[in-house]
Amino acid sequence: MEPDKGKYRMTKERYYTIGEIAKMYHLGVDTLRYYEEKGILEPIRGQNGYRYYDSQSIWRMNVISNLRNLGFSVPRIRDYFQNHTVETTQELLYEELGVIAEKINEWTNLQKMVQEQVRTIRQAQALEIGKVRSLELEPRKAFEIRKDYSTDEDMDLLMMQLLEQNHRKLYMIGNNRMASVMSENGDHALFESAVMFDEEGDIDIPGGTYLSVCYHGVTDSRRQADIIRAYASEHRIVLKLPFMDLMWIDVHISADPAEYISEVQVRAEWKQELM
Repeated sequence: MEPDKGKYRMTKERYYTIGEIAKMYHLGVDTLRYYEEKGILEPIRGQNGYRYYDSQSIWRMNVISNLRNLGFSVPRIRDYFQNHTVETTQELLYEELGVIAEKINEWTNLQKMVQEQVRTIRQAQALEIGKVRSLELEPRKAFEIRKDYSTDEDMDLLMMQLLEQNHRKLYMIGNNRMASVMSENGDHALFESAVMFDEEGDIDIPGGTYLSVCYHGVTDSRRQADIIRAYASEHRIVLKLPFMDLMWIDVHISADPAEYISEVQVRAEWKQELM
């Protein structure tokens, strides 16, 4: 049954039911009722009490769908409908352009992060496992949260706190910007803090020569640190603690611990020859 056409004087108008509109815009009927409640959608009531939607409703739904996808609030959309002129439409379009520009910037940054993650995984797969190597690293900035912990799950929670505290939007997948600072007290937790390398970080990690060893598996940090200590002793190298354990490939990338790759790093200086 259609709405009372005499009231609206529409003889060839196409009417849609709430179910048809919901399907057309991939929404729930509760959402359409909510839009009606908030005054941004005005269906016609048929003699049977059912809701019907006409071409004006379709136009409104197109505007609503577009603006909601851009994050506009329901009150802002209602204000626009209540004061719908050329001037207010231009104002709204400029608002849309601003939001679109922000989203383009956000997606561009996201694209860069994903590309970096792909490069990081490829670099990790090319790392030589089990061999101590010397690296020349530039100074690094980082955020740090100091708390004793021993498990990957603890580190995940700390990293999420770092991201939230510093309003960062970084993926923890395929990203070697995350590291654990090893505790030197073997009677306590394995790690004493978590760091996130970032150019806007508030702590400085010195550059210079670092000794590094990469390894597969989990919870092997102390053994790798001992390997570096032995190498340093043999080659007259002074280690500048603490050790850092960087994530390359972990549970976020693979469910197989045999595929995990981590890297223990520590700053180093060669002893001066005795005069």
